[in-house]
Amino acid sequence: MIHALIWIFGLLLVAVLGGMAYQRLGQTRDRKLHPPPGRFVDLGTHRLHLRVEGQGSPTIVLEAGLMSTLLSWSDIQRQLAGSYRVVSYDRAGLGWSDAGPMPRTAERIVEELHSLLNGAAIPPPYVLVGHSFGGLTMPMFAARYPAETAGMVLVDPVVPAEWAPPSEQDRRQAEIGSKVCRRAAVLSRAGVIRFVAFLLSSGARKVASRLVRLISRGTPVESGSVSSPWFWNLPANERKMAGVFWVQEKFCRAVASQLENLDVSAAQVAGQANFCDKPVVILSAMSTPAKRRAEHVTMARRLSRGRHVLAEMSTHWIMQDQPDLVISAIHAVAQSFTEDEPVGSHSGSPSASGQIAC
Repeated sequence: MIHALIWIFGLLLVAVLGGMAYQRLGQTRDRKLHPPPGRFVDLGTHRLHLRVEGQGSPTIVLEAGLMSTLLSWSDIQRQLAGSYRVVSYDRAGLGWSDAGPMPRTAERIVEELHSLLNGAAIPPPYVLVGHSFGGLTMPMFAARYPAETAGMVLVDPVVPAEWAPPSEQDRRQAEIGSKVCRRAAVLSRAGVIRFVAFLLSSGARKVASRLVRLISRGTPVESGSVSSPWFWNLPANERKMAGVFWVQEKFCRAVASQLENLDVSAAQVAGQANFCDKPVVILSAMSTPAKRRAEHVTMARRLSRGRHVLAEMSTHWIMQDQPDLVISAIHAVAQSFTEDEPVGSHSGSPSASGQIAC
């Protein structure tokens, strides 16, 4: 019996050590095959990766969603760079950026973004553009640094009212997501998550699906599967890089902390009801739940220069479904700042064409 236990322990140890070597070799290979498209700025505690394109003022600063990287803005950034300096970046733990200090709250993220812009010598004023989770970070930035803010565009944003306090269902979903991410962080050290990604890329979906269900036990079926909407709703270039980014411990821990602190982040922002007195456009996707869409309208009406627009042909990823609408909103805010004109009325009704007029 003792000998059997020793053999079992030995085999497990060999498997873990082999998995760790597999993970290290994979990360080395990924760094060679997928070099960062931008550059790094050292904040002292960690480095953040950013990409800067174009020239002109105001500077457009792009903030990605909860699990996303600067890749989600690639097309928008390229198109805007003909008129403005445009900055996209990876939050700590995501994409090419290093892991950062915990917890990952809106307040901490905003302070790091401000340090990043200063460290990269990118002067204000800034038009702040946030997708989804960026609905918590960009309003916090505007409230903290009003003199540096030229205006804002929020793309189907999370709103503080959703998480301050959260509904029981939302709280439970965030709890489940965080738990799975924490579990994945541990398994990623031994190469397990990388192996699942390899199985998916090699076509062994059934085996991969069984492993994902084991890793995600306790979650709703549609979330803990290789058909999860969390994955398939991502832009194509984000999905392509999931096998590089999502298999890393830093990613799992960063997303887990962001989820665990959604209520904290929301509370930090909730106290800033009138977070910006500059032009603000809030875009809602047609697929957005009615309750969140109503909050978008309320937020726009509360702001002195806010405007709400419904993206009638879009899912949550408006910048992929209707990129011209996002670009139009950014142009409108930037031009309004330059000309010192309001971006629009307080009405929550979009124009018939969906275009944004100053």
